Amino acid sequence: MRIFSRGFTWCKLHRGYPAGFLPAASSRSRSSAGLSEAGRTSRPAVISGEAPLKLEIAGKPDARDVRAVREAIYAYNRSKAGDQQYEPLTIFLRDSRGRLVGGLLGSTYWRWLTMDFLWVAEDLRGRGHGRQLLMAAEREALRRGCKHACLDTFSFQSKGFYERLGYVAFGALDDFPGEHGRYFLRKTLGV
Repeated sequence: MRIFSRGFTWCKLHRGYPAGFLPAASSRSRSSAGLSEAGRTSRPAVISGEAPLKLEIAGKPDARDVRAVREAIYAYNRSKAGDQQYEPLTIFLRDSRGRLVGGLLGSTYWRWLTMDFLWVAEDLRGRGHGRQLLMAAEREALRRGCKHACLDTFSFQSKGFYERLGYVAFGALDDFPGEHGRYFLRKTLGV
């Protein structure tokens, strides 16, 4: 673990939030740290004027610290965009003996299907199994009320595969990794 101490002091946890972050008060007088519109979800408030803070690059972060950061940003996001209605989406492809030979891992939230991983065993590629997994994910996303889908892929993977299925590239990163590129694609579902 590396700690940067130039003018910063590390905060200790206080009831699941780092010191300096406290659950917002229910009073509307603290509007910058108040409750969400629904009045149920509080978000952390930053208290200024305390001792200097310390940056820490945590090689093995404490799960409570990670949870505190996630909960804080989720609460902020809900206050601005409403409940994301997050649901994981997992689809497996199995052979006749029940062995895993492919799968799609993703999620749906804010009416978007996000696909993180699509894999088919190498000896089964080119037979429509990837398309079958992707179409099943899109159907399930539509059933969940999604209107769009997004994913990313690398130049050594299958950008053309996704484009043939209606996905359009909207961004790219060169040299990611090395001489390869990383592409970001999206699709409007149900059209």
